[in-house]
Amino acid sequence: MQGRSRNPETIVVVAVFLGLAFLTLALIVGSFPAGVYAVFHGGLSDQLGYGSYVSTFIFIGPVAAVLPFAVPIGGVFVVLMAVYAGMFAYGATQQKRPLQAVREAFARGVGGLMESPFFVILVAIGFIGFTGTLITAASVSVLGSVGNPFANYDPLLELGTLTLAPLREEFGFRVVLIGIFAVVLSIGRSPREALRALWRPSAVFEGAAAGGAAGVVIWAATVGSAVTFGVCHVNCGGAGGWSWAKLPDAIWGGLVLGYLYVRYGFHVAVLAHWGVDYLGGVYAFFGQSAFGIPINAANEYVGQTLVDYDLTLLFGVASFVLVVYLALKRYVANGAAGGLIDKRPGAGPPP
Repeated sequence: MQGRSRNPETIVVVAVFLGLAFLTLALIVGSFPAGVYAVFHGGLSDQLGYGSYVSTFIFIGPVAAVLPFAVPIGGVFVVLMAVYAGMFAYGATQQKRPLQAVREAFARGVGGLMESPFFVILVAIGFIGFTGTLITAASVSVLGSVGNPFANYDPLLELGTLTLAPLREEFGFRVVLIGIFAVVLSIGRSPREALRALWRPSAVFEGAAAGGAAGVVIWAATVGSAVTFGVCHVNCGGAGGWSWAKLPDAIWGGLVLGYLYVRYGFHVAVLAHWGVDYLGGVYAFFGQSAFGIPINAANEYVGQTLVDYDLTLLFGVASFVLVVYLALKRYVANGAAGGLIDKRPGAGPPP
């Protein structure tokens, strides 16, 4: 797939992948008004409304720190939606921009899309959705049900929790447990460089020193963060609630999200996590609020069914195949010693 030739096979593969990617993008765009409707329409809860104040917490590593004040559900939801929309916009403005990446893909293969952080976000959502489903299915077959920590939650509070979780958990488990090491390793550099490393830790080991001690520290912290993230899904500071069958999937998700944070930046990890937690269920909440279809109904709302099929079969499978192909291609090209980590200066997009 090298060179600038536009062979028919390349065009067909890119066109099919882009079709699935744009279906996923349409679901993402639609999820914003769907979530707003679900929260503000009033059909989710008989006990709470968008003006209700509730207590919440943030993660500082594995510690769940309860905030000393209550927050309004609707107000927090609107702020979070603005933050996530801003992160998507930021990813679309980084180099290469989506249209540039599309042209590159048609010229030399579908892998060209991954030069745009925006497409990295989309692919990450599909990849985690597909692989997480496989891991969970295997784990359930051995260990039994993963459980449901939201079984007794008020639906409106559950949607609020799923909306907040990506930002809260990526700060607590990635920034605190990985980013702090990157800042320490940036001692002696400018404040701007330290902030860049906090946003995207791979900044500390790019250049001539790539692959040295700094890289070892960051990737070791990434593994430690993933394990902590997995354990906390089972029981951590009262914030768990899943069974041990959830552990393999949670650790795997932590590894992927950690890689995205280190390699591409905080916003990419947050939005990939958002695709699992918020996008993965928001249409079910919309269906209950708008049409009275329970969020856990066997015959779920059609929009939720479309998301399920897209992330676990359609775009999920396509994203998995693309990631595996590019990983093997890089491994072969660069050799076993460093094939899966791009060590070129500036390889990760700067914040």
